[in-house]
Amino acid sequence: MTSPIHCFLLLSLVSISANAAVVSYEFDIDTQPVNITGKDAIGLSIGGQIPAPLIEARVGDILRVTFHNRLDVESTVHWHGILLPGDQDGVAHLNTHPMASGTSFTFEFPIRQSGTYWYHSHSALQIQSGVYGPIVLREADESPVVAEQVLLLSDWNDVDGEQVLRNLKKRDDFYALKKDSVQSWDRVLSHGEVALNNRIRQAFSRMPPMDLSDVGYDAFLINGSISTTYPLPSGTVDRMLLRIINGSTSSYFDLEYAEGPMTVVAADGLAVEPVLVQRLRISTAETYDVLVDVSPGASFEFRATSIDGTGYGSAYIGSGVIVNAPDIARPDLILISHADHETMIMPAAEATHQHDAPAAEVVATSQDTHQHGPEPVTVQTPAPVIEHMTDYQHLISPQSTTLPVDQPWREIRMELTGNMERYIWSFDGKTMNEASPILIRKGENVRFILSNGTMMHHPLHFHGHFFRVVNAHGDRSPLKHTVNIPPGGTQTIEFDANEDQDWLFHCHNQFHMLTGMTRVVSYMDSSRMSPEMSEHVIHPSVWFNASRVDLLSGFATIDLRLFNDRHEFRLKADSDLDQESETTATYNFHINNFVYTFAGVESRRFQEVDTGTLAVAGLHMLLPFLVDSEWRVDEEGEFRLELGSDLRLTRRIGFAWHWNTDEEHRLGLNFVLNENWSATAVHDSDYGTGFGFSLRF
Repeated sequence: MTSPIHCFLLLSLVSISANAAVVSYEFDIDTQPVNITGKDAIGLSIGGQIPAPLIEARVGDILRVTFHNRLDVESTVHWHGILLPGDQDGVAHLNTHPMASGTSFTFEFPIRQSGTYWYHSHSALQIQSGVYGPIVLREADESPVVAEQVLLLSDWNDVDGEQVLRNLKKRDDFYALKKDSVQSWDRVLSHGEVALNNRIRQAFSRMPPMDLSDVGYDAFLINGSISTTYPLPSGTVDRMLLRIINGSTSSYFDLEYAEGPMTVVAADGLAVEPVLVQRLRISTAETYDVLVDVSPGASFEFRATSIDGTGYGSAYIGSGVIVNAPDIARPDLILISHADHETMIMPAAEATHQHDAPAAEVVATSQDTHQHGPEPVTVQTPAPVIEHMTDYQHLISPQSTTLPVDQPWREIRMELTGNMERYIWSFDGKTMNEASPILIRKGENVRFILSNGTMMHHPLHFHGHFFRVVNAHGDRSPLKHTVNIPPGGTQTIEFDANEDQDWLFHCHNQFHMLTGMTRVVSYMDSSRMSPEMSEHVIHPSVWFNASRVDLLSGFATIDLRLFNDRHEFRLKADSDLDQESETTATYNFHINNFVYTFAGVESRRFQEVDTGTLAVAGLHMLLPFLVDSEWRVDEEGEFRLELGSDLRLTRRIGFAWHWNTDEEHRLGLNFVLNENWSATAVHDSDYGTGFGFSLRF
């Protein structure tokens, strides 16, 4: 039996004739001065635009796009959600040759599908700076029946993506201060028993306070602007199709339209049964097509609000009296635990209410037939409106998406793993650099069962394939190419393994992808993947610095750290700058999120006399309630246990304590001045009390 997906592909291929029209584009990829927030910055552009120009084609066309790389680093372009030959997919070093600086590359492939898609860089973090653009593909004979507008959502920082990643690696709460999302103890206590129980439960399970997004952005954009207006086309227009693309680096958005509910008609480019939605969650890298009502003389706001409530972008549809979309209250993270993070969102079963459907929503209404004597009477009833659609349970494919019944099944379970502390993300505890490809065989039905054990959302994207997102609608579960896995959630996806060679499967949060949450899916009989290739597909195991210096009135401390995925070199030193000092240098190997081993040397100087150098080794474990413990022994057999933790008392005031079995202790208070500097007061059992400043770099 042939699957509906396979039939779709075969029919599409048949429709591509030898006389297919060639649709050609040619663009430069280059730097671009920008000023989005009132501050001059350097972005990256395609064709001199941020976002890049719209690419349009029809089923049966040959799309030919040439890029000239004017950057001083390599680049490549991925065609997100497009079914195409593997060597055109745009993953550098895996299936497509990257464009070195000063070189060009021409992509050419047949168009086999219609819908809303997008294209973007698949090199480093170039999406963050502007290398992304929209794609609209139409059926060969398609003639739009309503006016339409592409809305490409994105996030923006005035610093480039590489600096954002360094900030995330430097400190797990770097952006919490910027977003005012520090979950300090004064906030917890002010929220009462529920918040206190949440915090205790999280701390006992060794989970830090959760957030809904990693990064604090400077702006959120629609088609490159914080706010823009789109007049209605000439003629009588009462409805408009909005083609919505989330082209952000890592942001999720809640979408709302001022005129009322939106009718969702497509997800990730493919049609779904129409569904009325008041507010719609769109994950990073997804697309939705929605129908909205418009009116002459009015300008209705379409608002895309960041999931963490830190900002939004606006597009006003129409000209005239401005009608704003409702404000969305910022989520109160103190009341959300890792186990029930979605408590701020109405469960699907409770979120469906009978609202009056707009008169134009005939396609989305249901019919009840009642008998009144001999004549049946048909009564229109309003279609239900979903107040806030945050998952895929309401999406229904127009036709069956079942896979071939005569093909063998392969089931693969993967856990999404990682943490904010060291900012490393992975599958099954292994980053891309440590893992082998996922092996499948052509002609199989493949089922991925994806469980998220982290505190963050993860939008997973599979190149070159559509998959069934298995939901309550069984045979008519929707087809998508990107699926969100919420914190603590599990999702099953299924696909027909009908391709060849090697394809990327990864989290589309660019920072999660580059720090390890990536895999290559390889077809056994045709894979070209080699161990050498895997080192170049994603960031190699890059080294980061996260260091601190305390300059105090009575003494100074230094803590220098250089680390990558597993390995870390650390130098810690205390000195009164006169007679006494202590220095420890270690190599640390991180086993998992909670445990690392270490070995190194320690030396002391007391009253100008060196007491010698000792070899030390041991184990560091994070205990319940986020207490750091160090279990170490030196070459003379002396054992020492050290305990300590850092507590955030208020948004800017922190308290740290450390104690060991050598009867040494340290207590410290710090007041955060900015992202790098803090005012500090420390009492140490050996060095006394000191006041001064701390620098993180």
